[in-house]
Formats: sequence, structure tokens, C-alpha cells
Amino acid sequence: MRLAFVTDTHFGYRRFERDAYEQGREAILSAAREADLLILGGDNFDSPIPKMETIAEVTGILREAISIFNSRGIEGAPIFAIHGNHDRRAKGFVHPTELMAQCGFLHSIHNKTLLYERNGERLALSGMGNVPDDMAADALREISCKPVSGAFNILVLHQSFQEFERIPHENYISFEDLPDGYDLYLCGHVHKQILSGKVLNPGSTVVTQLREEEAGQRGWLLYDTSAKKGEFRPIRCRKFVYRPIDFSEATPEQISGAVAQEIKSALSESPGAIVKLVMRGTIAKGFHAADISLPAFGESVFIENMLNSESLKEKIAQIKAERERKLSAKDLGMRILREKLSGTSYSLGDPEKLFEELLAGTALASIKERIEKGKSS
Repeated sequence: MRLAFVTDTHFGYRRFERDAYEQGREAILSAAREADLLILGGDNFDSPIPKMETIAEVTGILREAISIFNSRGIEGAPIFAIHGNHDRRAKGFVHPTELMAQCGFLHSIHNKTLLYERNGERLALSGMGNVPDDMAADALREISCKPVSGAFNILVLHQSFQEFERIPHENYISFEDLPDGYDLYLCGHVHKQILSGKVLNPGSTVVTQLREEEAGQRGWLLYDTSAKKGEFRPIRCRKFVYRPIDFSEATPEQISGAVAQEIKSALSESPGAIVKLVMRGTIAKGFHAADISLPAFGESVFIENMLNSESLKEKIAQIKAERERKLSAKDLGMRILREKLSGTSYSLGDPEKLFEELLAGTALASIKERIEKGKSS
């Protein structure tokens, strides 16, 4: 059987909303034309509460994909999905991927195992949607899904792994934490392509993080369960150009001139591209970063200033800071709340649900209701 894995479409991503729609649509529809089933690996939406227009667009894409599958003699909706950190909501709240499942456009495999059969072959699809990194190892030990005897077993995740990072992170899970018994491990979340090894990931279909590993081709994974081999399928996408530019004791005028020339060159070679330029090295003595004056290059050009940041300690600090920036305000707030509640006598239920209620402004009413129920019982 041939399965397709598309991940991190980030539908509704505001910075490059059209890119997210067009590139995600092409990946999903191309997969429907080639594969026997489709798996979505999380961050299918960029927000846990997307715009109605985004929901309508994604509904249209899924309808079209199902129609393509059906025209090929593949019945029903052979689309399976988990949620990611962007489209995750607390237990008890419906996130957009679950909404698509309840509407019949796909099947959620979060914390469950579903069987899929075609031409005499059985696949068992299990999944764990994204959970906070510091809870992931425990969650993997406690998930309800299990491998099925006599089937080709697939586990789908949306997490960070120690093995994918340049510098270890104490909260990330390792390959050693993965449960045994699965024939294929698929993971989203990391936007770079990982096409060999224990865990496979074709990367995101849209650039969102503006990191060097996103500079490659966008696409999806086609995997043959008989040959046990995956093949990357590229899609048409807007090019992302990542260019570091090095300076040594350069004056602000030299820096601004070189930056302008480099951006002009990048856009000349790749018109319409997204360009990320990273300034590295040192500024001439007596000058500071604030002395560098750069014009506006357009909404698709981004400049990062790493001048005078040459020590290994500083670079490590920058990488850690970048990781923190990747956390949404919601994730950061949830982490702080869990830390504050740790070791206390808190007894008001799921902390993540409490956090969602705080965001929605319904927390006090909900707490009062629980207290009243407790008194009456």
C-alpha cells in the first residue's frame, strides 16, 4: 500500500496566508492522486481558533481530496490526522482538526488506533497529537493506542526530538522514548526534511520559521509499505532564500551597502522569493548596531542582526532564545501555569482546560460551578 504523509500546512498562517493555502492544497491533492490514504501530521491549521474563511478553505480542500480518492475507487474519507502545537486545545475543547473529524472529512487518530484495509493489506494507524514537551515522555508511556498483530503499524507524532537538535534540550523526548512494535514512525513539527533514520518527516509545506533548514524544497512523503521505502514529492512553492553575510570590523555604511547589494542579488536571482539575510561578524570599534541604517526592502525580506555575537556561549544563548520565540504566548503561559501549580494542592481539574477558560474569560464561572457541585455531592 502507498500512504502519503503531509504535515505542517499551517492553513491560515497570517504572514504568508496565500502560500499556506496554495502550497498546502497542492500537497494534499497531489497525495490524493498518488496514494491509497493520506495522513496529516499536525499544525494542519496555524491557530487553535482559525478564521471561518480558513475553515471554509480547508473544508473545500478536503472535499476535493475525498472526491479524487473516490474517483480512484477508494471509498469514504481515507484521511487520518493528529493535531499539532498550533492547532492544539485543552482536553474538553474542540480544536479545528477534531472539528474536521466530527464533520466527516477525516479521522482523528489522537490517542487511538484505527484499522485501514485495502486490497487485502491492513494498516494500523496510531497517533499522539502534540503535548507540551515536558509531558511528552509520560504521555507516550500512557497512550491508549497499541500495535495490532498482523497489520503494518504506523505511529504518528508531532513533537521535538533530541536527535533533531544541534544542542540538546532537557525537555525533548528521544528516539529511546518511542514505544516498540511499530513498523513506521512519522513526525511533524520540525520544518526541515528528515527522510532517513527511525523517524521520517518531509518538512512543512510553507515557510513559517524563517530558519536555514526551511530553505530547501517544500513537499510531502510518499511511503510504500511493501518496499518499506519513502520518497519525497516536491510541490510548487515560493522560494525561500536564506543568506548569511559576514563582516569583520565593518563600518555601518559598509554593512548597509553590502546588505542592500546582497538583497538585490537574491531578488534578482529569485524574483518574488522570501529572503532572510543574517548579518554576522563584528562592527568597527566605536560603532553599535543602532548606527546601522537600513531601508525597507518589502514585506518578504527579513534581516537578522547577529553582529558582535561570536562567542560559543552567545550562540548557544541565541539558539535557546530562538526556541523560546517559537513557543506561542499560549504555550508559554501554559508552561508558567503548570510550574506555579506544581507541588500545590490545586484540585480544579485539568490545568490546560483552566488556562483555556482563563483565555475565554469563563474561568471564574466554571470554578464556581465546580465548587457548588462539590458541596452538593
